[in-house]
Amino acid sequence: MAVVLLCSAGHAPGVTTTALGMALAWPRPVLLVDADRTPTQSVLAGYLRGERPGHHGLGGLLQVLRERRPFEEAIEAELVNLPPLLSGAQPRFLAGFPHPGVVGLFASAWPDLMSALTAREGDVLVDAGRIGPEGLPHSLVTAADLVLVVSRTTLVSLAALRLYLPVLQDAADADRTALALIGSSMPYSRAEVQDQFGTTVAADLPHDPEAAAVLSDGLPAPRRYTGGSYFRGVTLAARSICGRLVAARELIGVRR
Repeated sequence: MAVVLLCSAGHAPGVTTTALGMALAWPRPVLLVDADRTPTQSVLAGYLRGERPGHHGLGGLLQVLRERRPFEEAIEAELVNLPPLLSGAQPRFLAGFPHPGVVGLFASAWPDLMSALTAREGDVLVDAGRIGPEGLPHSLVTAADLVLVVSRTTLVSLAALRLYLPVLQDAADADRTALALIGSSMPYSRAEVQDQFGTTVAADLPHDPEAAAVLSDGLPAPRRYTGGSYFRGVTLAARSICGRLVAARELIGVRR
C-alpha cells in the first residue's frame, strides 16, 4: 500500500484531472480521495456527470467524527465506484467536502483520516488541491510516500512553483517530493525545470485540453480513447510512479 499526495503551487494546472486520470490508469487497486480544502466537487459534477452521493465522502466522515466513531469502521460506506476506462480496474472514490463551511470543522480529523486510509488494502491517491500560504495539512504530507506537485511549464506557473514549493518542502522530505509536468517544453523543457528547482520530475503529462475534458467535464470518451496519446501519457505516468513506489518499498525492506 502506498499514498501519493497530489497538489499544485497555484493557478489551475490540472491536479484533479491528473489525479483522476492516474486513478483510472493505476495498475493496482486504488482509492482516489478528494481532500481539496477549496471544495468544488468537480469529480462528482464532471466525470460522474452530476451524481450526488448524498452523505458520502468527507461530509459523511465529519458526522462520524462528531459521533466519535473510528474512521476505519465507517470509511467503506462513504466510497463510490468510479466508472472504469480500462478492463479489470475498479477504482474507488472518496468525495470531498460538501460545503466550504465544513472545511474548518475537519481540521482535527486529518490524522484520523490518514490513519484509516493507510490501514486499507491498496494504494491511495489524494487530491490536496493548492498548497496555499500555510502549506498542506501536516498529516497529509507526513503520511504520503510521495508528494507530487503538478505544474505547467509556463513562466507564470513556474513563478508560483518557486513561491510555494519551499513551503511544501519544509514539511516533506526532499526524496519524497517530485514534480509532475503538464505540457513539457511549453515553453520550458523537463530538463530546464528540473535543473532550476533541483527536484525530480516523476511524471511528464501531455497538454491536451480536449482529451482531458473527458475526465474533467465528463464528456463522452471518443473511440479508442484509452489508446490515444493523452490517456497513454497518463497511463505511462501512473505505471512509472507506481513502479517507483514499489521499488522504494522493496529497498526499505532490504535495508530492514
